[in-house]
Amino acid sequence: MRPPIGFLKPAILAGWVCIAVFAVWRSQFRASDTEAVFLTALILLSGLIVSRYTIGLPYGSAPIMYLALLGLFHLGLVVPSALFGYDFSRAFWFEAHDLSRVMALIIYAVVAYQIGILAASHPRASPGQGLTIDSTNLDRWDLFVSGSTLFVTGALMFVFGLIGLDPTGYLRLTYSETYRLSAESDPRFFGTGIMFGAIGLSVAAAGATKRQFRFVFPAAGLWILMLLFWGFRGPALLAGAVVCAVAIKKGIHFSKYFPWLCAAGLLLILPLVRVVREQPPSERFTQFPLGEFNLLDGPAEMGASIRPLIETMAAIGPANYRFGRTYWLGIKEIIPNLALRWQSPDTESTDDLPPNLWITSIADPWLYRNYGGIGFSAIAEPYMNFGIAGVVAYFFLLAFFLVKFEQVALRNSYALAAWAVILGPLLWTTRNDSSNFFRPAVWGLLFVAVVRILSGGYMFIRRSGGDNRVSVEATEGT
Repeated sequence: MRPPIGFLKPAILAGWVCIAVFAVWRSQFRASDTEAVFLTALILLSGLIVSRYTIGLPYGSAPIMYLALLGLFHLGLVVPSALFGYDFSRAFWFEAHDLSRVMALIIYAVVAYQIGILAASHPRASPGQGLTIDSTNLDRWDLFVSGSTLFVTGALMFVFGLIGLDPTGYLRLTYSETYRLSAESDPRFFGTGIMFGAIGLSVAAAGATKRQFRFVFPAAGLWILMLLFWGFRGPALLAGAVVCAVAIKKGIHFSKYFPWLCAAGLLLILPLVRVVREQPPSERFTQFPLGEFNLLDGPAEMGASIRPLIETMAAIGPANYRFGRTYWLGIKEIIPNLALRWQSPDTESTDDLPPNLWITSIADPWLYRNYGGIGFSAIAEPYMNFGIAGVVAYFFLLAFFLVKFEQVALRNSYALAAWAVILGPLLWTTRNDSSNFFRPAVWGLLFVAVVRILSGGYMFIRRSGGDNRVSVEATEGT
């Protein structure tokens, strides 16, 4: 006999509370690396279960997507190593040191995040209440057309910017060379094209009807394939995730096997893209290193954010907290550099660099000098600014905001479009810093606002014109 659902929910929640209390208590001691990793993975998994089956958040909701990516990007390497004996040497860039202390910080972040979800969820609300709506109320032709136009514009800008990196030899560029040339010359169309493409897809999906998704899905697929071919995995996968999340909110149902097929595809594609993107494009379809393939290479590759977190905790202490400076650096990046000739900004110190560049300059100076990067971490940035207290406060407030924003997102298509253009950059910060969030999020919101203002003005003029015609006809009739 199955236990009643009313019993299971508090039982699941009570189980999570016990695990959280034990994990936080145990993190005060220097446990072995294996034990620390196991506890961190357990608290993350139990948090996802509580969010889904006790709170009732859908899998495609922002709080669950963010938590899942946060865990994947920070535990994707250490969990396979601790539990399945994955060979660290396959991740040549990683050196495990003080891992138990790092796992403790991740536990604090995940527990604070889960408490934020619980605090934002109405205790009397039924599971998922406020998170579903009649999808016909979320269809807007103006958003679909304007978003599609911006997407096509962004895709063309990306292509022209890519060709502009090396007009005679762009078909021979590897990913590293592409990244280096873009950092050296600051091609405006290249980076802006990626940003506009993502914003356009998000807005088009938010306004599309189910029939119009016949355009959105193929467009998203082509965009993902193009970005993956050139080695840009993060922007490609996040664009696809946002489109699918919006589609779910609009009542489009996917096969129950779809998530598993996507997961299996990622396990194969991600490590292959990492290798083949360092080959010239003409050779990428002929040389696949399947002989060296390991099934765990995919999650291990995605778990690279553990490195900048470890390096940041080793380099930062109370004496050199940034106290919010990194967020100010990100805010200043909202306004683009409109100078006709780009010049590299002069920095007196590495402390003036965005966190992803700062940690690269410290952990891998050679890579930094050659315009490479090791990314960053959503947990490392609040720690870098305010220490452990900053991590706890940041993740509590973030979870609270995401749950409330999840409910607001379904009021109308414009709210859904705002949700979508914020979600993509926010998910990207799980393995990067806030300088990669503010510009695309603010520009996306401005685009949605402009579309709404212009659409509202157009409708006002139509109504006014209609009223005038009625008045003229009435006068002539008398």
